[in-house]
Amino acid sequence: MSELVFEDVSVRYGRLTAVDGVRLTVPSGQVVGLVGESGSGKSTLARAAVGLSPVTSGRVLLDGVDVRRLPRRKPLQMVFQDPYSSLDPRMRLGESITEAMPPGAFPDAAARRAEVARLLELVNLGPDRADQLPGQLSGGQRQRIALARALAGQPKVIIADEITSALDVSVQGAVLNLVREVQRRLSLSMLFISHNLAVVRYLSDIVAVMYLGRVVEAGPAEQVLTDPRHPYTRDLLAAAPSAHRDLLADVSGDGLGDTEPPDPHHPPTGCRYHPRCPIGPLVHRDRTVCVDTDPAADAARRHHEAACHFAGRA
Repeated sequence: MSELVFEDVSVRYGRLTAVDGVRLTVPSGQVVGLVGESGSGKSTLARAAVGLSPVTSGRVLLDGVDVRRLPRRKPLQMVFQDPYSSLDPRMRLGESITEAMPPGAFPDAAARRAEVARLLELVNLGPDRADQLPGQLSGGQRQRIALARALAGQPKVIIADEITSALDVSVQGAVLNLVREVQRRLSLSMLFISHNLAVVRYLSDIVAVMYLGRVVEAGPAEQVLTDPRHPYTRDLLAAAPSAHRDLLADVSGDGLGDTEPPDPHHPPTGCRYHPRCPIGPLVHRDRTVCVDTDPAADAARRHHEAACHFAGRA
């Protein structure tokens, strides 16, 4: 088991700051669910951890070591969103899994074949799949192979980026059950990225909420999802589909359902959520502090580290 720490991590592309000073810890053996709207910086943060996006400032630490100083085959693996593009269509599945194994871990072909069979069984696929091509599998089966390939690298931490969003609803549950089973069996630390709050609640020990490149609230999953302190978290929960509201239902009030996110190239001053906030200056004109002062500066002293001057208040 290992701890993954994002220490004031920022990622910039020209004038765009996609990730801005993120502090987040994935504790050893636990699952951190990272949620937020599209464009909030979730995937960029994940890609920064595995070296696919450059870290402009700050550090990503794995057990106290900057991941940029680790060998190319890091003990940190990522499972991507699209199972159709994450596998080489011309490479047999057994070869694809073998390619991800650490050099020298299995010295002969028989040992490598045995390890491939073990990993296929771990993700609930038969060893005979090793001779097949990705095109012979369904989307859910391909995502299982992608997970097996990540596990072949003998990781200490897994980052899963929206791994069920490209799958049919009928197979999403099976993949999530598999992820939870594998994570618990292997005691892996995991950063699980999703826009689906029901999925995050099912898998996560800790929930972190991102908005415009920043983590605006984080804490134990049940606490954050049942007693959210940041108005953005409340609006996400209000917008989530439920048994009483279908996917196309409008969100009432002045929150997510009524306004578009600001231009990330020109984020608002003060609190970045204030142009959309149902408890900010849009409603309470005297709350000018939301426009003038960044609440992230003293978020650590608030419950759930909420980046809101009026956290938990109406």
